[in-house]
Amino acid sequence: MCHIIMCVAGCYIDIALIIDCSGSIREANEVGEDNWQYVIDFAVDLVTSINVGDDETHVAAVSFGKQILIN
Repeated sequence: MCHIIMCVAGCYIDIALIIDCSGSIREANEVGEDNWQYVIDFAVDLVTSINVGDDETHVAAVSFGKQILIN
């Protein structure tokens, strides 16, 4: 689990996650290792630890691999 330092109340930021979902995130691993799960766990931990909303912190995510997907 990542350790995220929280802002004081009323501190809102914009966060952009650029997520590598290409084969290299898994191909360089030893058998049984999966860095993809670390990437997903980090993103989930980050987003669930902050207040996200229209009048609060904004989060965007872009993944890339063979094609770019903007969600």
